[in-house]
Amino acid sequence: MGNNSNTIYDIIILGAGVSGIGMAHSLLKAKNQTFLIIEKNDGVGGTWRNNTYPGLCCDVPSHFYSYSFSMNPNWSKTFPEQYEILDYLESVTDKFNIRPHIKFNSEVKESKFNQKENYWETSLLNGDVYKSRSLVSGLGQLNNPKYPDIHGLSDFSGHSFHSAQWDHDYNLEGKKVAVIGNGPSAIGFIPKIAEKVGKLTIFQRSNNWIVPKPDRPYGVFEKFCLRNIPFLARLYRFYFYLMQERNYLAFYYKHNKAVKFFEKAVSAILTKFKLFKFEDVYKAGAFMLLDEQIKDENLKKKLIPDYPIGCKRIIPTNDYYPAICRDNVHLEISLIDKIVDNKIITKDGNYHEVDAIIFGTGFEANIFISPVKIIGLDGQELDDVWSKGAEAYRGVMVPNFPNFYICYGPNTNTGHVSIIYMIESQIMYIMKCLGFMKSNRLNYLDVKNSAMKSYNEKLQKKLSETVWASNCGSWYKTKEGKIINNYPGYGTEYYFMMSRPDYNELKTE
Repeated sequence: MGNNSNTIYDIIILGAGVSGIGMAHSLLKAKNQTFLIIEKNDGVGGTWRNNTYPGLCCDVPSHFYSYSFSMNPNWSKTFPEQYEILDYLESVTDKFNIRPHIKFNSEVKESKFNQKENYWETSLLNGDVYKSRSLVSGLGQLNNPKYPDIHGLSDFSGHSFHSAQWDHDYNLEGKKVAVIGNGPSAIGFIPKIAEKVGKLTIFQRSNNWIVPKPDRPYGVFEKFCLRNIPFLARLYRFYFYLMQERNYLAFYYKHNKAVKFFEKAVSAILTKFKLFKFEDVYKAGAFMLLDEQIKDENLKKKLIPDYPIGCKRIIPTNDYYPAICRDNVHLEISLIDKIVDNKIITKDGNYHEVDAIIFGTGFEANIFISPVKIIGLDGQELDDVWSKGAEAYRGVMVPNFPNFYICYGPNTNTGHVSIIYMIESQIMYIMKCLGFMKSNRLNYLDVKNSAMKSYNEKLQKKLSETVWASNCGSWYKTKEGKIINNYPGYGTEYYFMMSRPDYNELKTE
């Protein structure tokens, strides 16, 4: 199956992560489409295989962070850790016999639409080329580690690595370690390494809204019930869905009449407890945690955010504050000026000698599909089309890229529901489009420019009414301030929209 192969698949899927596995399941269930998944790693799992830093876990409850078609009654606790999610994805791959459809250790260089033949040509780094009528990107967003721009960083004389590429061979015992960045990944691994290192200095650029994490292990009886009473398992998943969906009230300022009625009912309860806005529930939890776990008033001042809650990702954790209260941990709020040899020099003129730097600086979240080059009609490159900020029709289609679909694309992330729920909605839409194309014997489907423009104008207007539009720097936005990551609505809204494709908004041939 290489350069000499004349096989033309119905679909090629890029990546065997959450999206690729979910897409493969739907295709196998339909039984009328041929497909191949191309994966650069030697196993499935995507970001859950690539990221292995200590303390990595999901901030969505396990029974909701799973496929609706393959629930797992054996989760060990409310919020699963990386290894458990990876095991789950491996088990789903084998349960539905998806593995034979995956080509591992195959990195894609580019996919180009052949206008003469109306198929996609996907080229690997090793020179092999695969052909397909349709192309589905399951590459996701969080796969390109982001490094800070610090003068002298390349000349650092110690050891350094990014949390997304954790160096398990490097012994941190007794070392003087610097952590640059204090986002969700850093807040995950800092408590795990604080007790090992000799001295830990955390360089904080901006503080986070941190709330209690309602995590607990599941008992034997609970697992037994979830395993043997399917209705109970569904009901339990639905409970978490409702709890997560409810959280959107904290992000959006303007609602329709039905939602406002619900908000009034909630507000009546909150007023009784002297909490006057839904987001104040989060604030109350954040301040309660801060007061409970930190007694040093000066340290408290360093940790209270100066931006609206929800503007950046809210981080649930119970062990970060105790970690930074340790005698061997120092929270540095003066910004880094430069690095000289093994010293990190801050703007206030102080310096910190360190043996190692760990970057907890997240990902290039505004780069969706790179480094894979996607080339559509008339040689248009997707990176060029998205040069001023990525956008897509319903998060999955882009004009002039026929038969090309994106899972976890622009404006499909949320601050509340499970991304797997959103991805399943996208897969449902893609399957309907593939079925429409096949039943009508079409060469391709492409979204109209007018539909793309209309959808994104409405989307951005609604986004301007959310807390994400507040004046705080976040990975949800471009440097220019355009919100390209989040969907401004309930997961239910997105699901119903994706369940009803409007084929009048698509071009056909």
